[in-house]
Amino acid sequence: MGHFLHSVDIRGKSVLVRLDLDLPLEKGKFDTTRLSDGAQTLQYLIDHDAKKITVIGHRGRPEGKKVSKLSLKPVEKLLLKTVKIPKTIEFRVLENLRYDKREESGSLPYAKELAKGHDMYVNDAFASSHRKHTSITFIPQILPTYFGLQFEKELKGLAPLITNQKRPFIAILGGAKIETKLPIIKALQDKADVILVGGKLAVELIKHPIENRKLIVGVLTKDGKDISKLTVEQFARFISMGQTIMWNGPMGKFEDAASRSGTRAIGNLLAGTKGYTVVGGGDTEAALSILKVRKGISFISSGGGAMLDYVAYGTLPGIEAVQGKEKYD
Repeated sequence: MGHFLHSVDIRGKSVLVRLDLDLPLEKGKFDTTRLSDGAQTLQYLIDHDAKKITVIGHRGRPEGKKVSKLSLKPVEKLLLKTVKIPKTIEFRVLENLRYDKREESGSLPYAKELAKGHDMYVNDAFASSHRKHTSITFIPQILPTYFGLQFEKELKGLAPLITNQKRPFIAILGGAKIETKLPIIKALQDKADVILVGGKLAVELIKHPIENRKLIVGVLTKDGKDISKLTVEQFARFISMGQTIMWNGPMGKFEDAASRSGTRAIGNLLAGTKGYTVVGGGDTEAALSILKVRKGISFISSGGGAMLDYVAYGTLPGIEAVQGKEKYD
């Protein structure tokens, strides 16, 4: 796959960059992992003599309204502490893209407004690239577009889940969002050997069962806030056999100390297995951080929905757009 940043001459160029600036808040403090990832791309542009850099991104779901608590101003301050911008470079961070409802609805006129005055575009927001938003699929119609350094890392890190997967391939799904995960479960039936389900998703699937011979739905504790010990033992048997394992979504209400043993157990099992393990999604990543279970995981993806879509369908709207395969009126 071409279209990587190192394949283009950046000297003297005006560059528009889409970063993942939707930083999780933990007790009023930003988790800056995503910011550090995007900072590498900015540093690359600086080191290769870009003339102008404009950063765009979003926070939360303001739904076209200027919600002050979702402003990118505090994130911009953190970004400027992380990356030293030379005075020779014209640098700015635009306000939350989703303050304009045209970002999520998809708009060529909005894309043209954002692209104006720039020579090229860099998409480094893998976690949003499963959405057909203006910044993901419309700007690439106007400007030559390249994947940022973090996006490239994502593609490399997820490659073992896409082609020539080592078998058995185990998918572990938790969290909520059944409406978005049902199509994924159906699509994964052709990719994975076993699909293990915990968390709120398990509750929903017990209420509304679906026909899928590869699906194993966990039993929850009496309060419904975690998976039971028997389920952990059952899942452990599959995980121990897995050569390729993907996990998205906590197994319970991990924010409560009393309801995180299932999530911790799955994390420890993945960290200890010899197979290739990938964990993705904001809540799952936050759980790993809280439980201090990151070491031993082969790859941690910045995207939950994007990772699932990419593995299930083998591509994303953001990838198709960069490759020039998607066109919109």
